[in-house]
This record gives sequence, C-alpha cells and structure tokens, in this order.
Amino acid sequence: MSYASCIPVMIVMTVLMVQVNVGMAQGCNPLQLMPCLSFIMSNTAPAADSQCCNVLHGQNSCLCSYVKNPGYGPYLRMPGAKTVASACSITIPDPSTCT
Repeated sequence: MSYASCIPVMIVMTVLMVQVNVGMAQGCNPLQLMPCLSFIMSNTAPAADSQCCNVLHGQNSCLCSYVKNPGYGPYLRMPGAKTVASACSITIPDPSTCT
C-alpha cells in the first residue's frame, strides 16, 4: 500500500475513533488498535509478539462493542482482521452473539 493511499484511510480511522461511544466498557479505547491497522488493510499477519497482538489481547474484552459499532465493525469484518486475529490467537466475535 502506498503512502498516498494510506493517508485517506488514516483520516477516516481518526475521525471514526474520535467519536465517543458511551456503550463501550470502561477501558475500551479503539485508538489502541492503531498498530493493527496496517496489517488489517494489507491482509498480512503480524508476529505473535508484536505490538498489534499485545494491544489486541489487552482490548479483547472490548471486541464485542467494537464489532457492533457501525464505525469500527466494518474494519473488523475485513479479511485482514481475520488474518490478524488468527496470528494473534484472538477470535473476533460475531456481532449476533455479542450481548
């Protein structure tokens, strides 16, 4: 992915992540998932001990609220998100099973 094509993606992600979602559990901060964005967008697997996997494990209890959020959910349904989740030994929940 070229630098020029990353800029619009980063702008969109920043705008979406700045929005406050009152329904998210305390401690949930989707901005912490930024180290995973390039892996998701390029559909590449990070190393299991990467910063991406570390923050993903830390935000694991928040994934239901993220996947149900119309701003974040589409990114978590991308093929790259499944690649990242698998590499990090995390399961991205199905929104229909989240309570």
